[in-house]
Amino acid sequence: MATTIAAHQLAEALTQVMPHMAHPASSTPILAGVHFANDGTHLHAVATDRHTLAVARRRLRDCEDEWNTTVGAVHIAYLHAWAEAHPTHSDTVDLAVEPGLLTASSTAGRIAVPTMDGVHAPWRALLAKHLDHHCEPVDVSMLDTQYLARWAQAGRHLQITQASPEAPYILAGADFIGLQMPVRPILQEAPSRVGLAADWATSIGGATGTDVDLPLPADGDAAPAMTEDLLRQVLISAQDLYAVVGGEDPAATAAHASAGAHAWMAHRLLQVLRVIDPRTTELALADINGELEAGDFPELAFDDAETLGHQPQAWVDSYLAARDKRATVSAATV
Repeated sequence: MATTIAAHQLAEALTQVMPHMAHPASSTPILAGVHFANDGTHLHAVATDRHTLAVARRRLRDCEDEWNTTVGAVHIAYLHAWAEAHPTHSDTVDLAVEPGLLTASSTAGRIAVPTMDGVHAPWRALLAKHLDHHCEPVDVSMLDTQYLARWAQAGRHLQITQASPEAPYILAGADFIGLQMPVRPILQEAPSRVGLAADWATSIGGATGTDVDLPLPADGDAAPAMTEDLLRQVLISAQDLYAVVGGEDPAATAAHASAGAHAWMAHRLLQVLRVIDPRTTELALADINGELEAGDFPELAFDDAETLGHQPQAWVDSYLAARDKRATVSAATV
């Protein structure tokens, strides 16, 4: 029974959870890998070493059956690299599970990896328990910073909540959720805001003021700036279009109409992508900005067109011939 998913989404889900796998030499070898849970709608990738837990889900393109299986750390790295090697976002992967084996196939090839026996972590029950936990006021809680780097792969912006000082931190993003256990004070007094204030009182020196703030750096998210540029282009192109309609330069009319329409399409697609897949959108925008700054995107467009089986040189030649013909006709008319 095949389960179909976009190749890039499989790769992204694995990227998000693999840092949370247990070490193969740990006392719980079943946790030294990634657990897959296919519920017919989403494919969930789950990893934990009991200090942190991460769950990434991706919507399936098609599904004929539900299944669960676990792939060990070494072989999940092979599957991850294979999924990442697919060149476009339109590539899909068919996953098939049989006893002891997970097979992934696509137009690019096929990979089969062994699966592990044993019961993985009860991740659904754990998430339900802590998401439904009654919230208490949290004065101060402690965390172990050695685990913070794991969350960098989950996305640039994550929501964080905690029900009590001893409850796990819950970190969530688009189609991602995770848990990190706090550090529980055992041989020392539990920290408090009052204690922190007293400890730093001499360094602060009695300074007061409510009208001060940090000179925070600019947000590195490229989407808002690109959205603003696209909307500005739509409006400016509209004004230019109004100015040339009915004039003697049909090429200018077409250029302004095309620029405005394409900017609007890009704006609407950007809105949709930020909702569906914000992490991939963020990475793609960084690449796009680099290409725009380098100025080599016409060459990249030419190469992409050839790769897709088009004839970009014929496009250019046809356009130049039509432009030269218009120029000749215009000169003769004058």
